[in-house]
Amino acid sequence: MDSSKKLDLFAGALFLVLGILTLIVLIPVGVDSPGSVEISALSPEFWPRVIAIAVVVVALCLMAESYFLKVPEPDADEDAEADAVYKLDTLPGTLRTIILIFALFLFYFALTTLGVVASSIVLMLAMMLFFGERKWYYIVPISIILPILLYLFFLHIAGVPMPLGMFETLG
Repeated sequence: MDSSKKLDLFAGALFLVLGILTLIVLIPVGVDSPGSVEISALSPEFWPRVIAIAVVVVALCLMAESYFLKVPEPDADEDAEADAVYKLDTLPGTLRTIILIFALFLFYFALTTLGVVASSIVLMLAMMLFFGERKWYYIVPISIILPILLYLFFLHIAGVPMPLGMFETLG
C-alpha cells in the first residue's frame, strides 16, 4: 500500500472516530433538546446528528476506497501531460477532504454576508465543479433551484426563518 493510500486510510479512521464521538458524546452533552418536538427536523440535535452520520459514512467510504481501489501504474509510453491530468483527476482522498472542509468553513463565514441562499448557490456550483461535473445544464439549474426550494421549504413549511445576508430586503 503506497503512502497516499495509507494517509487516506488514516484520515478515514480519524474522521470515523470523530464522527462516532460526536454522535455518542458531543451531541448528547452539548446540544440542549426539548423532549417534546413534534417534527424531528426541527429538533436542535437533528442536523448535527445528520451531519455526524454523514461524516461516519464518508469516512467509511474513504477507508474502503483507500483499501480496495487499485491505482493503475502509468505506462512508460504515457506522456507527461496525460500523467499530470491523471494525477490531478485522482487527488488523494485526504486532500479532497481537506479542500471540502475548507470550502465548508468559507461557506460558514459567507452565511452572514451573503445569506443562506446565495452562499449555498456558490458552494453547490463550486463543489459540483470540484468533484468533476462538467455539464452546465445540470450544474446551473441545480445550484440555483435547490437552495431556493430549500429556503422556501424552511421558511413557509417548517416555519424556520433563514438569514439572507445582504439580500434581506428581497425576502
